[in-house]
Formats: sequence, C-alpha cells, structure tokens
Amino acid sequence: MYQLLIAKIKATLTATTGVESFSTVPGSEITSYPHVFFKPDGFGNEFSSGQENEMIFNFIMIVMVSAEGIGGSPGKAFDETLPYVVDQIIAQFNADWDQGTIDGHRVRSLVDSASAWELSEESKGLVAYAPLSLQIKMQVDV
Repeated sequence: MYQLLIAKIKATLTATTGVESFSTVPGSEITSYPHVFFKPDGFGNEFSSGQENEMIFNFIMIVMVSAEGIGGSPGKAFDETLPYVVDQIIAQFNADWDQGTIDGHRVRSLVDSASAWELSEESKGLVAYAPLSLQIKMQVDV
C-alpha cells in the first residue's frame, strides 16, 4: 500500500500550484523552493466490518519556502508565500483525494497542521517552514 500512496502523493504535489520541488529522502539536496519533504509517520488498523478493515496511514509533510533572495523576507514568507503554498496543497489534496479509490479500495485524506510554523537558518539561508500532517484512511479487504 505504501508504494501506491507515495506515488499518489507525488502526483498530487506535482499538480499543486506553487510547489516547485519535493523529496522523500531525509537530507536530500533542495534544488528549489517552495519545497515539500514528506515521509511516512506510522499507520494503524481499525475493525470496520466482517470483510474490511480501515487502515490509517499517517505522513508528515514539511512545506519550506525561502525567506531570502529577491523580494524575500521572513515577513513575506510568513504573510504571503507560505500561506499561499499551504492553501494550494490543501486544495489539491481535497480535489485529488475526494473519497475515490486507489487500487480498488475506498480512500479519503485529511491535511492538518502538525505544529507551529517556524523559521530556520539552513545552509542556503533562512527558510520558513510549515509542518503538516496527512492522514489517509483506506478500506481494505481482510
């Protein structure tokens, strides 16, 4: 299931206006901003019926934007760029994950805030970031 979900997440991020790059490997070189890093953050199982379980897959997504460069500043990053990109991610997940199916299984998603937005000094300068959580619920046959 993880391979299917990661491929679908990548397709959604590729289609998201404002996202320039993304990665799934910690420590990967960031080639352009806004950038989204995502990785699995555990899963769970719930009984649903005699024929199906509801699997819950959790992912962490960290949305990063440069707070430097031409026209860049921490204020602009937090007031304009980061809110715009996060809004676009939420909208694209809402559009792409509309309780359809993946591999024949009913699926739905929820994008939520994971913690406070922060500013970090990185090797390429100041970066504003927003940690998001992505929860994917899927009905699977037992």
